[in-house]
Amino acid sequence: MQPVLKRRTRKPIIFTVLGLVLIAAIAVLIWGVFFSRSGTLYQKGILRALESSYQSKFIIVSEEGTNEDGFQVLKAAPANDHNLVFTVSRSNGTIDGGLPLRRQLNEDYKETAQMKYYPQLVKKHFGIDIEEVPMSIYRGIDSSREPSDENYIEVTRNNADSIASKSKAFFQEAESHRLNKLFFRYKDNLALPSQDNDAQQRFELLGFEYEVGEHWGKGFRPLTEEELKAELVERIGIQIADRVVYAFEAENPDWQRTFDLQFPANDLTKFEGYVVSHTITAEQRDEALAEIYEAYTRVLPFTAKLNGLQMTVIHLQYKTNIETETVTLQAADWGALDSLDDMKELFNHSQKTKNPR
Repeated sequence: MQPVLKRRTRKPIIFTVLGLVLIAAIAVLIWGVFFSRSGTLYQKGILRALESSYQSKFIIVSEEGTNEDGFQVLKAAPANDHNLVFTVSRSNGTIDGGLPLRRQLNEDYKETAQMKYYPQLVKKHFGIDIEEVPMSIYRGIDSSREPSDENYIEVTRNNADSIASKSKAFFQEAESHRLNKLFFRYKDNLALPSQDNDAQQRFELLGFEYEVGEHWGKGFRPLTEEELKAELVERIGIQIADRVVYAFEAENPDWQRTFDLQFPANDLTKFEGYVVSHTITAEQRDEALAEIYEAYTRVLPFTAKLNGLQMTVIHLQYKTNIETETVTLQAADWGALDSLDDMKELFNHSQKTKNPR
């Protein structure tokens, strides 16, 4: 009787082959996701990164060459505007400390969108024709490298309310194009000397608050009209304060202490003044108070001459390495302070605070 040969099962072989195929597929996927520098998976990764950054759909328009890191350079466009073509690729970069940073996304979408849509929206909402789009504000360099004044929106103390309203309308429409800033130049009619050049009178106004990162996702909140007005007042107030302080110091060349001013409550006609003296030790308190009183006697007549500006409060303060002491005087109290002894008496009854330094 012939022995019966049992056929060996093929299942282990099939499972082995399937396992190898699966491992190979996973390896290809990992390579494509983490190491590929071109191809379909690379392009899909680019689109995912763009969508994550801007919360918008994009398409690949064309394939270009490669960059210096060997990654394919692509041309992309928003899905809702195929004519807005920009460059995008990956690169190997570094982070603080020189550590390697793989797969950094490089793209100029915001700049390209700004070049196309910023002039259109500024014309629509502000009635201004922009020939050269400002891209950023540079201080302390040759101002000829920046666009001329006509390419900046003029803002003054008198039109801040109107500008804030127009800015809100601008940002509501600009959000769909991922434009997040407006470019202004401050102009005033104060009869004061100034050392400002054109570049120093220019500033940017952001229309959104970055609560989480800098992506157009969770936490990228548009500012309200009231918040935009507050931002404008703060920026204009800084410009006015610089001019007033410079004029005061020009009128008092021997001045050695700090005089500053701030505009509270979104009002650019009323400000609070600050006179500060810094001393090394508390033993020099009397000397510091004498200097503050002298400053006080100079600041009051100077601020009284400011056309259209009214000082409502003055804060007198001295600081040492261990304490800070402040006296705040309302306008109604200024007439009662007419001697150094009066001021010393006020400081003797004030509350000292620990210096936070």
